[in-house]
Order: sequence, then structure tokens, then C-alpha cells
Amino acid sequence: MINEFLIAGKLLVDKQLEKYFIYLHKKEKDILLSDFINQLEKFILNEKAKRIHPILLNTAYAGIVNPMYLEDQIEQIREVSIAVELLHNGRLIYDDLLDDDKIRRGKPTFHIQLKNEINQVYKDIDTPKKDELIRLYGRDMSILGGTQGYLLGLDILKSSKFPEQLKLLAIEEYTEAMDYLLKGQLIEEYMNYNNITMTLEQYFNIAECQKARIFEKSAKIGAILAKGNLHYQIKPLSDAMLNIGQAHSIRDDILDLEEDIKGKKRKIIYILAVQNTDEDQSKRLNEIFYKNNITKKDIEEVKDIFTKTNALMIAEHLAKNLLEQSRTYLKNIYPDLNREQKVFFNIFSDFVYFREF
Repeated sequence: MINEFLIAGKLLVDKQLEKYFIYLHKKEKDILLSDFINQLEKFILNEKAKRIHPILLNTAYAGIVNPMYLEDQIEQIREVSIAVELLHNGRLIYDDLLDDDKIRRGKPTFHIQLKNEINQVYKDIDTPKKDELIRLYGRDMSILGGTQGYLLGLDILKSSKFPEQLKLLAIEEYTEAMDYLLKGQLIEEYMNYNNITMTLEQYFNIAECQKARIFEKSAKIGAILAKGNLHYQIKPLSDAMLNIGQAHSIRDDILDLEEDIKGKKRKIIYILAVQNTDEDQSKRLNEIFYKNNITKKDIEEVKDIFTKTNALMIAEHLAKNLLEQSRTYLKNIYPDLNREQKVFFNIFSDFVYFREF
């Protein structure tokens, strides 16, 4: 059921995004800005994108609103839902740039996409420091692209047809999400450049800022626009989504384990492992993570240490406990969610835990 629900939701969001970019192109008269919108569109309209955040917003809205009014307002909420997808993609652009990742959803990351485009322009031009110029173009335009994603989402909320008071509350949640994202990235980069080893508490703080809060804010905006009860509906739903978002972050790190080791990223599995290593294991982890190039043999050795220190098992248990708590929060929603959406949110927690991608 969950896969069919997500596929159907993704198709609706993709359709709305396509309509939105058509609108942006018609609105924009400057040819250079229109070209930049093309670049954003190319990155965002990726067929492998899951569209989880707008699906959560739409589902929260449909779960709380009086079913009698849903049909009349469904187009409005779908238009609003892509705001959080643009916010999410803005974060991805920043994240990929800071990590210098090359691939996102099977295609070039935004800064690489831009470098490839400008490289074509300079292909037959001999100019000093061409490679550096191309690199800087990808970096600088990605910084602007990430910011543009954030602001386009904000503009969608501001331009929506919902009552002003509800819009203001939704905008407040959206801007809080932006604040959390920026703080999470600032903390992570500060720790990376100052060579500060992350604690478990710091990991969860960063995971909350960068992932869990977008889950929570997406659902909360939908619930607010549906006129949900703040204490009895919106709060328990928000609490549930925070836990699910944290579990999603842990699951991501488990699925990305080999890539994270290769990139020498010290995420939750590493943090849990070093708490239980003996002297020899600790020494080997340090030696491998400070190597210039990590080999396949190194990766297997690190994975073996992670297994022997029970780091993987502990991470799985942490994710499972967060999801169990989320189900408790969902049970506390009163009046309860409409039937289809109640089923979705409960099954969604299982989807986060058992997913393989």
C-alpha cells in the first residue's frame, strides 16, 4: 500500500512542479535569469526524486481537514506542497556543494551540472585559469541556486489563497525550517574544518536540523492549513514526524555506509563504534580515516570493526526505538486522522525502517 501511495503522490507533485516551472518561465523576462531557472528545473525535475516532503504536507492536510471540503481545496494544497520540495532541493544543492559530491539521484549534482554547462561555453576558448574559473562558476551559482530554492518556496506560501492568518503560521514554520537547515550546516562545517570529533548528541542535533525538522515542518504546515487543533492534533503529529525524521537519518547512514567510509565521513555508525573499540581497533580506524585514499580492503576492515563493536546493531535499535515512539505520538492525535491518512502515517514509519534505498 505504501509504495502505491508514494508513487501516486510523487506523480501529483511532479505534475505540480512542471506547472510551476512553466509559470516561472512565463513570468521571467530576463533571458539570463530564465536560463538559470532552466538549470534549477533540470536539477529539481529528476525522475528519481521521491518527493517525500510534499507528500507528507499533502497527507497531513488531507488527514485533518473535513473530508467534505477536501475536494474544493485539494488544488490549493497541492500548489502549496511544492514549497517544501523547493526548500529540500535548496538544501541538497548546498549539501552537495559543501561535500563536493558529484552525483545526486543518478545525475550530476547542481554545481557539477553548472560546471558541465559552462565548460561547453569555454570548450574552444583558451583563457588563463580556465579550470579554476569553471570551478568558481559552479560554486558561486550553486550558492545562489540553493538560496533561490529557499526563497521560491517562501514565495509560494506567500502567494497561496489560504486565509492570511493560516498563511502567516505556515510561513513561520517554513522560515523556522530554513533556520534549522542553516544552523545544521554551519555546525557540521565548523566541526569538519576544526577537526572536532562528533558526539552522539551532536549527531542527533545536526540530524534534527538537516533532516528531521523538514519532515516535521512539512507535516505541520499541512496540518496548520487544514485548521488542525494545535495541542491535540498538530503537536503529536509534529512529534511523530521528528522521530521518524531522526530514524530516517540513521537509516540513510546505514544505507550509505560504504560511501561514507570512502568519503571519511564520521557519522552515527562511526560514533557508536569508537565508543566500544579496543586500543587496536581505535588505532586502525584512525589510520584508515586519515589515509589519502581508502581502498576496498580498508572499507571491509572498517565494516568489520563496526560489526564487532555492535555499532550497526545499536544504530538499528536506535532507529527502531524512535519509530516505536512515533507510533505512540500518532495514537495520541485527537480527533484522529482521517482513515486513509492514519494508515499511511503508521505504515510510513515501517517504510523508513525497512527501506533499501
